[in-house]
Amino acid sequence: MSIEKKLREGSVHCKRRNNRVHRRMEKRQKNRKKWIYWGAATIFAVMLSVLLGLLMKKDPPPVLVPGAIVDSAVTAITADASDISYLQREAKIQYNSINDPYKYGDDIVFSSTAGSASYTRMVVYQTDLEESYTIPAKVKYNNLTGMVMNEKYIVYLDASTGGGGRICSYNRNTEEFDIIKEYAYAMPKLCLYGEYLAFLQQAGENTDRLYIYHLETGESVTPKVFEGSAAQTGGIHLDGTTLTYAVTYYEDDILMSRVTTLDLTTGAEQNYDWSRLVYSPQKNGNYIAFLSSASGVADDIYLSENGGQPQLLVSDVTNMKIGDDFLAYTKGDVVYAYVFETGKSYRLNTTVSKGLLASVSGKSVCWYDVTSYDDVDIVKYANMEW
Repeated sequence: MSIEKKLREGSVHCKRRNNRVHRRMEKRQKNRKKWIYWGAATIFAVMLSVLLGLLMKKDPPPVLVPGAIVDSAVTAITADASDISYLQREAKIQYNSINDPYKYGDDIVFSSTAGSASYTRMVVYQTDLEESYTIPAKVKYNNLTGMVMNEKYIVYLDASTGGGGRICSYNRNTEEFDIIKEYAYAMPKLCLYGEYLAFLQQAGENTDRLYIYHLETGESVTPKVFEGSAAQTGGIHLDGTTLTYAVTYYEDDILMSRVTTLDLTTGAEQNYDWSRLVYSPQKNGNYIAFLSSASGVADDIYLSENGGQPQLLVSDVTNMKIGDDFLAYTKGDVVYAYVFETGKSYRLNTTVSKGLLASVSGKSVCWYDVTSYDDVDIVKYANMEW
C-alpha cells in the first residue's frame, strides 16, 4: 500500500510550488503504471495470439506411445527411505481449525472458522516470526478453500457447500481483491505460477474448459474445450510456461487417458498415450508424475522421464504432489519425498508420528500431523535438503 508524504507547511508560494511538483509526480507515476500495464497486456496478448494461432492448426500433434506402463516398483523402495525428520518444524498456529494450508517461502496461508462451522477466515502464518495475521477476505459463499500463493498473489476458492462458487485473488502488495470467475459445478483445482493462473472448469455435465488467466492485467484465454470428458482428471499443472493435463476417453469400455504438455510461449504440444487411466499428471523439468492403477482406485504413482515409458514408483499412496526436483506423497501415515536425479527416498515425519501431505511448493513440504485425532489441527513443514 502506498503512503503519500505530507507537504511541509510554508509560504503560500512554496505551497503552490510543492503542489505543482506533487501533481506532476503523481501524473508521471500514473503514466508509468499505465505503460507498465500496457506493456504487460501487450506481451500477454502476443503470447496468447501465438498460442491460439498454433493450436488452430489443422494437423494434430503426433501421439507418442513409447510402450506399456511397467507395473513393477523398481524405482523407489520406501522401506529404504532415509530419515530426515530432523528437518521438520511445527507451525505454532493459534487456531484449532486449519483448512488447506499452503506454504510458500516463510508463509503458510490457510482458512479457519470464525464462530461457525464454515471456513470464512483467511490467515497467513509467518514461520520466521511465529506470528499470524488475518486477511479481510470478502466471503459470498460458505468456505474459503483451495488456496495457492506466491510472493505477490493469493488465489483461492470462495465455495458454496451446495455446489458452485467463485475464484478470487488477493494482491499481497496492493491488498486488493479481485473476482476472477464464477463457477457452477465442481470446484476447480488452481495452479499458480508467477502472474499466471491455470485451471480446468467444468462447464456442463460433459464439458470442461481450460483457462489461463493473467493476474496482472485481468486477461484470460481458453485454449482448449473438452467435450464428452469421460471422468475426472485431477486438474492441470503449470511448470513455468508448460501446461500438463490429461483427457479421458473410453476404448472398448476401458477408461483411458491421453496426457498433453503444452508450451504457452510457442504453442508446441506433445501428446502421450500410455494405454492407462492417468490422474493428476504433474511435470517438473524432464519428469512427469501421475496417479494410476492397474485396476481400481488411482493410488499408485508412476514416473516418466523425457516422455518415455512410465514406471511404477510406489503403490497404495494417499496423495501426491510435485516440487522442484522431487515429489512428495503420503503412504501409510508417513510423508515421503522422492528425488528424481538420485532415485533416493526420504521420510519427513518422525517414526512416532503420523502425517498427511497438505502442500508442496518449491522445496517446501507442508503436512498435517494426524498422530492424535482430536479437535486441534497441527501443521508441520520442512524445507527439503538432500
